[in-house]
Amino acid sequence: MSMLNLWFNDELIGELVEVNNVWSFTYSDYWVARKDAFDLSPSLSKAHRTIVDGSTERPVQWFFDNLLPEEDARTLMARDAKIEAANAFGLLAWYGAESAGALTLLPPDQVATEGDVRRLHEAELSERIRRLPQLSLSAQAPKRMSLAGAQHKLAVVLERGELFEPEGARASTHILKPDHPNNELYEHSVANEWFVMRLAERTGLSVPRVEMRHVPEAVYLVERFDRHHNGVEIYRRHVLDACQLMSLDRHFKYSEATFDTLKKLINYCRERLVTRQALFRWLLFNTLVGNGDAHMKNLSFFVDDGVIKLTPHYDLLSTTVYAAGNNWLDCELSWPLNELRLFRDMSRGAVRQMAQAIGIPKRMCDSILNEMLSGIGCAADDLLKEAEGQATSGELRLLRKIRHGPIADMLRLLRKV
Repeated sequence: MSMLNLWFNDELIGELVEVNNVWSFTYSDYWVARKDAFDLSPSLSKAHRTIVDGSTERPVQWFFDNLLPEEDARTLMARDAKIEAANAFGLLAWYGAESAGALTLLPPDQVATEGDVRRLHEAELSERIRRLPQLSLSAQAPKRMSLAGAQHKLAVVLERGELFEPEGARASTHILKPDHPNNELYEHSVANEWFVMRLAERTGLSVPRVEMRHVPEAVYLVERFDRHHNGVEIYRRHVLDACQLMSLDRHFKYSEATFDTLKKLINYCRERLVTRQALFRWLLFNTLVGNGDAHMKNLSFFVDDGVIKLTPHYDLLSTTVYAAGNNWLDCELSWPLNELRLFRDMSRGAVRQMAQAIGIPKRMCDSILNEMLSGIGCAADDLLKEAEGQATSGELRLLRKIRHGPIADMLRLLRKV
């Protein structure tokens, strides 16, 4: 039997147990008794006290597995820890001290101690980046950490413009990402994400603050929205990604990206009209910038006092700009609808179909669409001018390609009736 205690800040939520590859979770007496205690997810209700996975439905394992990295990032972290990548429980035991969202996983005999921070100098960060993918970014960090997603990431603390790494119970404030290790296929991904996230903010999407630095390798910094600052301390905030909210295995993040799924996600939220509008803006923006990787794990939700609310958007970048032969219009949409499968299938009428599918009235759809079509080009041009002062020549070439390739082509298509 393997066991881990689950903590929220300094409060014990319960015990995660694995016996013969069957996972279970039991809420603590303390957590059940608290009137303001939240359920981990709709499928892991504290009213049941203990939830045990079955042979086909495995809500416990799926929930916690979604806290771990994916793909090459998982393989690399597993190799660092000398644990099989398929051993999700073992990876959680090794890396659970700092995970996605509010949760901390520790062995039963261990309690997170008061933590401090350790300075992360640019030279050390640069060396770690150069050692990818032989070693993960967190291989030499003072605290082992698990961050969901497929990219290499590092949880850091940003204070007065300087980077630090958290120790003990100290919560991180930002996520740091270097360029994609396969720079030949996905060049300058840091500049790409920085540009597209800044563009999203200027076109009306809710996004966290982001920053691009060079150490001299490019690094992308995004402020964690699953953190709360009270002026003195940093507290973790409970967040679920869409797979966790719907109790889905991480492998379904693409196949379950349907408009029926979006409607279910909207219905989980108390402010449904606000959520509809926000998701429609997100869909439309991803279409305009050519983001074909906006899967279910790129949508997350706050859980505050039992109320579910869409978080700011994240992981926004142009993926179609990397299409072979600049054939970005032949790339697949992340959220296809009926005959709408490729970016070239999009038009004003297609946007109206998407809006109707999630309950957005035609007048509201046209208003949001016209607003975005009239503003995104100028906003992108302004950002390009700003980027000239901090981006390298290669990064600027990519950003101009995004502006005059995918964005220009999608503006032309979406102006069609």
